[in-house]
Amino acid sequence: MENRKEQIVNIAIDFIEKYGFDSFSYKDLSQAVGITKATLHHHFPRKEDLGVAVCEKLKVEAKAIKSKIDKIGTAQEKIKYIFENLLSCAKAGDICPISSLQAEYNVIPDSMKAMVADLSEGEIDYLSEILEQGLEEGTFQFKGNPRSMALMILTSYKGAIQYSRVIDDNTIDTVMEQIYNQIMK
Repeated sequence: MENRKEQIVNIAIDFIEKYGFDSFSYKDLSQAVGITKATLHHHFPRKEDLGVAVCEKLKVEAKAIKSKIDKIGTAQEKIKYIFENLLSCAKAGDICPISSLQAEYNVIPDSMKAMVADLSEGEIDYLSEILEQGLEEGTFQFKGNPRSMALMILTSYKGAIQYSRVIDDNTIDTVMEQIYNQIMK
């Protein structure tokens, strides 16, 4: 069984995916975890402390996901795996927690800003590596360099999730299919 601190961080991540960091209170979190606010403050005296713990957990999760994807053979298989997972998250109505924190960048505590920037750069760099691998394998073809394409993919995907939440249609499917068609040879 996970310890209480991990449980708090995991539920905070769920809240961030659904509502954003600034949109939930310690009261909301304590009720969801089933503890008193005093106990919550014992583990994380300030919401900023919780935010830092969330960023640290997201970094660990990103490394684990990267390790899993690295074991997949071709860049085409990696992209397919990534896109399928992105779609399943979007279908659940959740926003990537990194995206949520990016949207609130101007209001999150300074102690979190560098961590969010680092997580963001990590996303771009890793997707760029996969795109470069696909070019080298001859399975991808696109104009521009891998970093530019990574930026286009990430911003398109993250924007499509926002539109899908508002419009409630198949925007995310359409965008992901278009991206896939843009990069495949």
